[in-house]
Amino acid sequence: MRLPAHPRHRWPPLGTAHYTRIDAPATQEQKARLAQLSPEAVKEPELAGEPIVAKLAHAPANGAPIGGLKVVTRSGWFAARPSGTEAVYKIYAESFKDGAHLDAIVNEAREMVNKALGSTKLIQAR
Repeated sequence: MRLPAHPRHRWPPLGTAHYTRIDAPATQEQKARLAQLSPEAVKEPELAGEPIVAKLAHAPANGAPIGGLKVVTRSGWFAARPSGTEAVYKIYAESFKDGAHLDAIVNEAREMVNKALGSTKLIQAR
């Protein structure tokens, strides 16, 4: 099956995909910690109102490190990884429900990453 070129197209049976990427300021130390973050660092059982079904630091297919963390639910996911060229980390997020669900994923992803990195302040997107 050939997938549509644009993520906003309908992908049966998942529905319409809503996707975003945000950049958040990060020090070199924070970027280094994020690159080595263990899935066990995420203590929350839910993301955007749904149970978390996977927390990954390695690709499932080949076991290669992803250089960050991916958190997955039935209807969405986020991945956070440091930039290799800028003083930021990136959060990639996708919802198969709607824009409000995507916003909830992004907001909770920021909080989860901050907690996992041991930060007390909420890192805001640029």
